[in-house]
Amino acid sequence: MQLSFTSQLMRLSLPVLSLLFLASCGAPDFSSEAPANGTADMAQEAAPSESSGPTGGSAALLTEASAAPKVPTRLTKRAELSLTVNSTEQAAAAVSQILQDQQGDLLSLQDQQPDYAGDRQQILIQMRVPQAQLEATLIVLKELGTLENQAIAAEDVSNQIVDLQARLRNLRKSEAALLEIMDRTGSIAEVLEVSRELSTVRQSIEQIDAQEKALQSRVAYSVIDLSLTEAVAATPSSRPLPEKLGSTWQTATRSVSTFSTGLLQLGLWLLAYSPYLALLAGAAALGYRHHHATASANEVPPG
Repeated sequence: MQLSFTSQLMRLSLPVLSLLFLASCGAPDFSSEAPANGTADMAQEAAPSESSGPTGGSAALLTEASAAPKVPTRLTKRAELSLTVNSTEQAAAAVSQILQDQQGDLLSLQDQQPDYAGDRQQILIQMRVPQAQLEATLIVLKELGTLENQAIAAEDVSNQIVDLQARLRNLRKSEAALLEIMDRTGSIAEVLEVSRELSTVRQSIEQIDAQEKALQSRVAYSVIDLSLTEAVAATPSSRPLPEKLGSTWQTATRSVSTFSTGLLQLGLWLLAYSPYLALLAGAAALGYRHHHATASANEVPPG
């Protein structure tokens, strides 16, 4: 019974002792030599720092972060689509109708006809559609044939647009300030200097404004690179005999003309270098005569 009472007493006293120990460790030290006023001043100086401690600083940062305006995400998207179709011509006509339905634009079309037996006809189309209609347009296009390849790439240009807009605002403020200076009276030299600065600022405004509009257009419209390949290889039709003979005659006449032009050009080059060629020929002839004379003098007459 005595042991149980002692154990209960120890269990009750342990939390109290822990609290006393923590209080003694956290109590301020009043035994320093600084005066009471200095301690009060230090306490007053410490008060703001405590309020701006980790907890206060984090709260302030959270408040500023929540109050700061969020930059809207602006993406540019580009898609690549490869389809195998039964007829490239019919598929291309269907693509034209799809563009009209989706309010898109045709940027380029390249029809690659087969040159050899076994090649398949292919049509390459580049178009653009509103970004909101990109997914719907891809779904409709994939219904034209068998999907061979699909890829979509996106790029975040939010920071670029915000940066360009900020630069535009600053440049327009500079333009307004320069216009105010122009309205004031001054010497001709000062007016000319301000006019040059104003021209430079306006040129920068035009350039940055064009860049910002180009980015906005890339965000508003997505580009699709579509490849249509015919499923069955086409057999090139043989040309009629008169057409073949005419083509051969044209090739032969072009070859003769090229050869004649080359000969004339060679003759002009030889004519231009004829003095040097004559000197070289004369030197070669003199050398040959000297060598022949030396050889004849060195010959031993027969005994």
